[in-house]
Amino acid sequence: MKIDERTGEVKGRLVLEKNKLTRRHRVKSKRTERSKRVDSRFDTRRSPLKWKQFHPRNIGVVYLLGLIWIIFSLWVPDTWFQWLTHRSVLNQNAILVVVALGLLIPLSAGVFDLSIAGSISAASVIAGWGMTEAGWSPALAIALALLFGLAVGALNGFLVVKVHIDSFIATLGMSSVLVAFAVWLSNNRSILGFPDGFKALTSGFAFGVNRTVVIALVIAFVMWFVLEHTAAGRYLFATGGAREAARLAGVQTDRYIFGALMCSAVFAALGGVLLASQFGSTQAQSGAPYLLPAFAAAFLGATQFKRRFNVWGTVLAVFVLQSGVKGLQLAGVGTTWIEGLFFGVALIVAVGFSSYRKRVHGGQRRWWRREESGPDYFLGRLLGWGRPKTEESASNAQQWWYDPQDREGHHLKP
Repeated sequence: MKIDERTGEVKGRLVLEKNKLTRRHRVKSKRTERSKRVDSRFDTRRSPLKWKQFHPRNIGVVYLLGLIWIIFSLWVPDTWFQWLTHRSVLNQNAILVVVALGLLIPLSAGVFDLSIAGSISAASVIAGWGMTEAGWSPALAIALALLFGLAVGALNGFLVVKVHIDSFIATLGMSSVLVAFAVWLSNNRSILGFPDGFKALTSGFAFGVNRTVVIALVIAFVMWFVLEHTAAGRYLFATGGAREAARLAGVQTDRYIFGALMCSAVFAALGGVLLASQFGSTQAQSGAPYLLPAFAAAFLGATQFKRRFNVWGTVLAVFVLQSGVKGLQLAGVGTTWIEGLFFGVALIVAVGFSSYRKRVHGGQRRWWRREESGPDYFLGRLLGWGRPKTEESASNAQQWWYDPQDREGHHLKP
């Protein structure tokens, strides 16, 4: 009888409001009220804003863009505030966005593709030579140039996946082969005289913006969806993050590496076609200026937003860096050497900062951790969160039942 009474008593205690039987609900609903909780010097209340998202490590490119605008607004205000200046930045670098987005795919899979410059040159020469020498139509020339890029990517994938040559060495050698092929096909001269239908591919669209900008944005949206919202994107990042672990988990890592190199070559070939259409001419070395900026944009974008290679970080990095270059050119600080210097420094800083963060800080700065608004950390001291407001709160922290790690109020005395 006593056992039944005790059982009934226990069940009676567990029957709470809303038919919830958890101790957490009992504490929150019965023992304490949120408005009457006692403050203490150990309270680690956090800001309603997610301050971590605004840290320079996450959106440093945005702060760099703001700094660029402030500097050149004061330095060259007459030319910097003209729409023509920023329109030219968009039009001239849309091709770089296409190439950099293509480079993101093998980098996400953990391999390099240094053959993108050679693919750009070869594809542009094939399209130009086909239309001027072989009499191909613009559509046929574009299709064959893209198929050539697909073949180059397949050859890169074969060398890396099947022959097991390091991607850095294999694609570097392939780049030299492609440049030699472009020199041979073009006879080391510029190819001119493209038909108007081919040039219209990159003509004006609206407000002075070329069609290349629209093409780059469409590609960016498609890539963002694939990489961030499909299983293929997750498997690609898994392959690049830990190839052996992904393989043991059932991911066909060789297939993703092979496909990534093919996609990168096709994007580079598309960039070569757009380059020939935009300038109305092409030559065997036309793709060389795109190699370093594409890598710099990809690695700098990898330090933004996602802390890994991502589409919007790369797109933003391209236009921020090129805006800085454009501003320096408008100010008269060199016209030939400044772009190489700017992108070289950006690549070193991006890779170096990422490596320093991983090795020294483990991916987080000490003053920007989960408890960044607590009284013992930077924001807590700066803004005064979690400090005692009354004598009762100070004495409350000295009681034996007080638990500073309990944020739900379980430690409060009933």
